[in-house]
Order: sequence, then C-alpha cells, then structure tokens
Amino acid sequence: MKKLRQFLKFDTDAFFKGKDVRLIGDEIWSEYKDGKVTKTLGTKYKCIIAFDNTKYEGDDVGSDLNSGEAIVIKIPKERVDYKKFSKIKLINATASVYGQFQSELSVQAEDIQIEVPKTP
Repeated sequence: MKKLRQFLKFDTDAFFKGKDVRLIGDEIWSEYKDGKVTKTLGTKYKCIIAFDNTKYEGDDVGSDLNSGEAIVIKIPKERVDYKKFSKIKLINATASVYGQFQSELSVQAEDIQIEVPKTP
C-alpha cells in the first residue's frame, strides 16, 4: 500500500511534555530549487534535549531515553537573540516522523518562547 504516512499523526504535545529542550544554534531556513535559494522561510533553531522525564511504554526502557538527542525546530520568523543553552517552549508545534527506520523527527512551530535564565 502507498501513502500510509499521511494518516499517521504524531502527538507533538505529548512527546515534548517532560522534556527540557535547549537552544544551541540557528541558521536561516530557506527554500531551494535546482540547488539555489528561492526564498527565505524563517529560522531553523538547533536544539538539544537536555533532560527527558517522559514515561515511555515498556519495562526495558530506561529513564532519560532521548536526553542528548539533537533536534531542529523550524520557525517561520526571523531569528531572535538568545543566550546559548536557553530553555525553550514550542508554540503550536507540529511534527512528523520520517526516515528508513522511522527514527527521525521533523518539527515546525509557529514560534518559540525563550526562558530568560535567572541571574544568581
């Protein structure tokens, strides 16, 4: 059968609940055609899952399963200033699983909320 993936819905809110996602970098998110940039779509924020407190199914799954995993979040807005390793919250995010082993995640959100670190 074909086109089965269009019927799979990823629960983005449940996946990110219990996760501490931190910003580590960014780059321009562009649309390409024939290897050339045709337009700028927004910003791709490079992030890392610092802590994963999500409860996963199965007795063989340890805590902190996805800690340390890199994730890219695409936002259709211009880059904002931030401090490296700032904690973020996604605003109206959607995601889809892809890849040969269905182990990759493509994430887009309307925006991100950056938590300003508290000064000591």
